[in-house]
Parts: sequence; structure tokens; C-alpha cells
Amino acid sequence: MERNIQRVRESIERACARVGREPSSVCLVAVTKGHSPEIIRRSVELGLRVFGENRVQEAKAKIPLCPSGLEWHMVGHLQTNKCKDAVTLFDMIESVDSLHLATRITETGRASGTSNSRVVRS
Repeated sequence: MERNIQRVRESIERACARVGREPSSVCLVAVTKGHSPEIIRRSVELGLRVFGENRVQEAKAKIPLCPSGLEWHMVGHLQTNKCKDAVTLFDMIESVDSLHLATRITETGRASGTSNSRVVRS
């Protein structure tokens, strides 16, 4: 695992050097689909802090078992009926595929008192 993370970081550095960008400006999101909280804890020990999950139900079961202080991104398709859980579980929702979903996320976040500083990318 350590070598894989190092290879990804080196790849990011090379790509940034090619385009004149600072590697520190790139956010490495480790997708945890199918991985246990133990693997995530090991990844944290290796310096990762941002994790992505593509299923709300898996995240709901996994995130409470992981170290606190991590940043979690929803990287998969989000169904409108999962918005309530998503806005409380994730720091960022990466995949919004309709205005209807974006509106529902906003309404759900406001209703739940979730901070409006969260970012939604389409």
C-alpha cells in the first residue's frame, strides 16, 4: 500500500511539473469502496486525509469506525432519497447530475442545519 501511494504522489508531481502547477494544489482522494476501516486507518498513518465513497450506505457504516478529522467526499451517483444521509456524512458531494438533485441537496442541508460552507461540484 505504501508503495502505491508513493507512486500516485510521484505521478501527481510529474503531471504538475509538466503544467507548472504546485503539487500541493492537487487533492488526492483515496476511494474506499470495498475497503475496511482498518485499511483506511493504515492509509491515514501513511498521510492520507481525504477519502471518497461511492455508496451512502457503505459510508454510513464505515465512517463512524474511522479516525475523526478526515475529509469525506461522495464520489458516486447520489439518489435524492439518500440526500439526508449524504449531507450529514460527506464534506463534499462530487457528483451532482441534475438541477433537481442540487436543489434537494441544498434544501436537505438547510433543513438539517448542515453548514452552508460545504461544496457541491457538478
